Amino acid sequence: MMRRPWFNLLCGLLAALIFLAGMAEYRARTELALARTAAASADDDAALRHYSRAINWYVPFGSAGTAAEELLSLGFKWRGQGREKQALIALDRVRSMLYGSRSLYTPRTDLIDRAEPVIAELRALEKLGPEAAPDQLRTQARIYLELMTRHARPRTGPALAATGGFVLWVLAAFLFIFRFFRRKDTSWAGAWPWAVLWMSGFALWLGGLAWS
Repeated sequence: MMRRPWFNLLCGLLAALIFLAGMAEYRARTELALARTAAASADDDAALRHYSRAINWYVPFGSAGTAAEELLSLGFKWRGQGREKQALIALDRVRSMLYGSRSLYTPRTDLIDRAEPVIAELRALEKLGPEAAPDQLRTQARIYLELMTRHARPRTGPALAATGGFVLWVLAAFLFIFRFFRRKDTSWAGAWPWAVLWMSGFALWLGGLAWS
């Protein structure tokens, strides 16, 4: 039977990616359950902490998106109760955690778009105080909103460099294992090309992260 090393390698890489995604989703679900328990018992600090951690484990179509939706709703609820400080923290974390999860795209921009106008209003109120005139509050809120909504795409070049470097780095390690240690001749003379490939992938990954 003809060997298919590249097919086996791709299957191994796919299995590794599925495993990592599964672990991230498991952590997100765990944190989401803890956040819901804390919210039900009115433990606001714990709810904020666990919702933020859940969003941090973002996987497309996973529990992190649900956590972001629930934290957004919690922030709106607190604002309706007159708890502006807690509401600002909650909404700001929704925005910052989702932006922190972006790579080639920004996830759940619909939630960010809903949060930003309210964040702008709350920051204006925090800066000027409740005694400020409504016109002043609106002007200041508009300034904050314009700053937050300035067009800032994910930097595709650095993101592709970091992603490609990481894949190359992992791929070189797998190739080294399959092609070098399975040979009878285990001298290090044939190992240096794979070491160079591994180092190149690692450097490209770090460069992409620094560039972004």
